[in-house]
Amino acid sequence: MSKQLTFHSSNIGKIHFGSIQGATSFASSFPHIFGTDETKTNLIPSLIPCAIDQDPYFRLTRDVAARLHFAKPALIHARFLDALQGPGSKMSASIDASAIFMKDEPNKIKNKINKYAFSGGQVTEQEQREKGGDTDKDVSFQYLTFFLEDDDELEKIGVAYRSGKLLTGELKAKCIAELQAYVKGFQERRAQVTDDSVRDFMSLKKLEWRGNRNPIQKDSAEDAGADTNENAAEGEGKLTKNQEKKLAKQKLIEEKKAAAKKGAA
Repeated sequence: MSKQLTFHSSNIGKIHFGSIQGATSFASSFPHIFGTDETKTNLIPSLIPCAIDQDPYFRLTRDVAARLHFAKPALIHARFLDALQGPGSKMSASIDASAIFMKDEPNKIKNKINKYAFSGGQVTEQEQREKGGDTDKDVSFQYLTFFLEDDDELEKIGVAYRSGKLLTGELKAKCIAELQAYVKGFQERRAQVTDDSVRDFMSLKKLEWRGNRNPIQKDSAEDAGADTNENAAEGEGKLTKNQEKKLAKQKLIEEKKAAAKKGAA
């Protein structure tokens, strides 16, 4: 992949780092899962969830994928969760006051939100009642958009805060309750992890397709053929190439089934 890129730089790291990032887009990088037949693995597309700062690497990967005869990866851009200091700020593992950590105790979460979480509310209670708060800037509300599962409840909270019915302290209390429950649940699940479960999780396993657990019910062959003919009749009275292929395939399947029944008899 590096050979497909052109950089005006003598720094080999700049050239190869993008390739290392992009290589995970291709199924052939995981032969223990998808097998070693590259005529098949090269056709398997991937969906990459990533933060926006990773976008350039995968745009590059999409540009060169066709030249390498790989399927182009698709992306889902994830939004950064702002630090407690407000929009545009970035969490840091070395700055305790910048974030809620998964090891934090309930009381510590409460103190952090109350003390450090940037507020989109007004300076005084009277002004808040009159003007309302800004949910786009308020960290507590932004955190609720991630951790509060009930969208209807989130909408009610947003309307109340923007209208001035809900004060900053009350909004922070709701945020604290959700974060405490989320972190506590994680800590309880983590406490159940054993060395055996870690070894099992990290061990190589072949991906096995066991079928769709929720298949979509399809019409029978006769219904499919009838629908195709009916649709053609409603149009110009002539089958499209796709319709002809579909009918030919269906006919072949029916002939094989009939031959199999005859042979069994």
